[in-house]
Amino acid sequence: VGKIMHSYPHCWRCKKPVVFRATEQWFVNLEAFRDLALKEIEKVQFVPAWGKEKIYGMVENRTDWCISRQRVWGVPLPVFYCKGCGEIIVNEETINSVKKLFLEKGSDSWFALSAQEILPKDYQCPHCQGKDFEKEKDIMDVWFDSGCSHAAVLKTREELHWPAEMYLEGTDQHRGWFQTSLLTSVAAFEKAPYKTVLTHGFIVDAEGRKMSKSIGNVIAPQEIIEKYGADILRLWVASSDYRTDIRISSKILDQLVEIYR
Repeated sequence: VGKIMHSYPHCWRCKKPVVFRATEQWFVNLEAFRDLALKEIEKVQFVPAWGKEKIYGMVENRTDWCISRQRVWGVPLPVFYCKGCGEIIVNEETINSVKKLFLEKGSDSWFALSAQEILPKDYQCPHCQGKDFEKEKDIMDVWFDSGCSHAAVLKTREELHWPAEMYLEGTDQHRGWFQTSLLTSVAAFEKAPYKTVLTHGFIVDAEGRKMSKSIGNVIAPQEIIEKYGADILRLWVASSDYRTDIRISSKILDQLVEIYR
């Protein structure tokens, strides 16, 4: 008997080992619109160009999207359950009732009201004609929230137009905002929500590590300005390639000071 060293997943926040639990969740079946999403990716301009291949591969190989989370508060999943027969209740009539309520009182009303108060008056279960219901307790994945921002913002304001001219974010958003926005938009409107996607790198330390309070390698812009002046900070930005991760350190800034002189 001996010890075996192996990798094991840990929580990104508290660094403790995670425990796997098999629980029921809500999923989006991507097979219904995956091919269309891939076709829409081909129509989008990506800067840098390698971004297209990256997100294409992710969407092509992505498994079903788990959109439910077990949290105390968030955007609710608008689903009901019949207490009589146990059937899941979610249809156009119930969705419209929830939509009307949220427009009038906001999404927090889901947590303040009972299922009967949210559903249409005298609503009956389509399966057993029961009138006693309970609400889904799970909330939406926050990536679903942000992935719907194109509709929540652009389609509700007359001075804006849809799709967006450009989405701009860091390289991690090919698996995040860029992708979830694409999936929700293609599923709902059969079109990508953006014409161009511009990706920038991250600011890292001299060793290429990301800025982190726990590591203690964060360099605040205010500190740079106080020590070197605003022009040196501007020169550092202007001389950097935004398409890749950008390193910063006292040594790098000292070199720029010499160049500036």
